[in-house]
Amino acid sequence: MKRQTVGKIILISIFFITFWFSSKPGNESANQSGRTLIVLRLVTKEDVALKTKKYLIMSKRIRKTAHFSLYFLGGVGIFLITGSLKKSIFIVFILGGLDELHQYFVPGRGAQVRDVFIDSLGGILGASTTKFSFTLHRLNKKIKIYNKF
Repeated sequence: MKRQTVGKIILISIFFITFWFSSKPGNESANQSGRTLIVLRLVTKEDVALKTKKYLIMSKRIRKTAHFSLYFLGGVGIFLITGSLKKSIFIVFILGGLDELHQYFVPGRGAQVRDVFIDSLGGILGASTTKFSFTLHRLNKKIKIYNKF
């Protein structure tokens, strides 16, 4: 399968998932975070019910980790499509901003510049990691060619 095709599949999948998560009202999103934290055994049901300090901290962390992770994968997909780190960074930044704008209109949610920054960092790292792996792959091919002589 071609690199661009794989990138498109990744990008469409990731941003469909992102849009789905972003479309959830604030209370539903918070409940989802709570359930995830309980499954991961990072908090108890009591922590969630009482909204303890531990729950509030862990809830924020898991949400920001989700932002970063989704955009990391998005950055991989965008780089596979464009082959350009600069274009990938620009597109990730725009998509992060559009996602936050979308959340502004969802009940109980809001747009946060910090989330655009986190999204962008995830995307930059994803695109950079992909570019680095392609660079290593090309170097490895060159080394193998030189070792044949």
